[in-house]
Amino acid sequence: MSEVKVPPGHSRKARGVNWPFIRSTIVPLLLPLWFVTYAIQTFIHFAVHDRIGVDLAIYRHAAEVALAGGNPWVTHPALLPFAGPPPTLLLYVPVTLMPLPLATIVMMSAGVLGAAWAIRRLGLPLWWLLFPPLFDALIVGNPDALVLPLLLVRGPLAGLAAVLKIYALVPLQLPNFLATIGTVGSVLDTTAKLSAWGTVFMIPVVVALWRLRRRGAEYLVVPALWPNSQSQYGTMALPAVHRYPLAAALIGLNTPLVPPLAVIVMAVEDWFRNRQQADAPAPDPAQSLVARDPEGPALVHER
Repeated sequence: MSEVKVPPGHSRKARGVNWPFIRSTIVPLLLPLWFVTYAIQTFIHFAVHDRIGVDLAIYRHAAEVALAGGNPWVTHPALLPFAGPPPTLLLYVPVTLMPLPLATIVMMSAGVLGAAWAIRRLGLPLWWLLFPPLFDALIVGNPDALVLPLLLVRGPLAGLAAVLKIYALVPLQLPNFLATIGTVGSVLDTTAKLSAWGTVFMIPVVVALWRLRRRGAEYLVVPALWPNSQSQYGTMALPAVHRYPLAAALIGLNTPLVPPLAVIVMAVEDWFRNRQQADAPAPDPAQSLVARDPEGPALVHER
């Protein structure tokens, strides 16, 4: 058998996987690709079932009933029941003066503008508008899309977030919430949907939240522990979760116990990062000096 000749300058050695290229170029594309895929699928699903703007229709109808002296919590035959507290209806009183199509355009546009402002305030690219919980809120006209920018404003204006959604008090007043969480649980429906409320998952979630207490845990309590949690509740997690891609990919999934799992994953990600930083070798002082002065140390002239 004749020997295969290798051209000059070539090696028989097979090329290895270019991990730096994958980490720096491929991996950062996975999260926006997932967001786009989720957004397309969600939009098609809601469009086919005529559910675009459905939350706006529910809240607007409840405001109309309340203004007429009726009970806003009575179920409408064509809509899901309104389940919010009375202050939430205040935002929807003005849109009762508009026809539903115009009200839908106005409120959904306000949600997109508010969410875009919040994303830019966090220093993120606008493709984060497709963050699954936020996209869910935008496409159905849910006020969670406006709660997010109000939380980032802070100050007195942030109090409006609690008017729109009562659970917005959690990131604003976390200590008070923790002191009264038992009372809240006795009043609300304690059948957990997405959150870990009332399950054994509560223990690792609380541990994870404690681990993340300096990483924005106050923004994670609602999607992880609020009773009867829904997918758009994860919108308020954005200020904390955007630094953790795997957790960001998971927290918006409309699957039971996945949002609390995302919080646990986030805590594990944070632990690994801290370990990597701790295990990193300390910089050589001599190299630091050279790096600061590439031409070398200045000459000292003797007198």
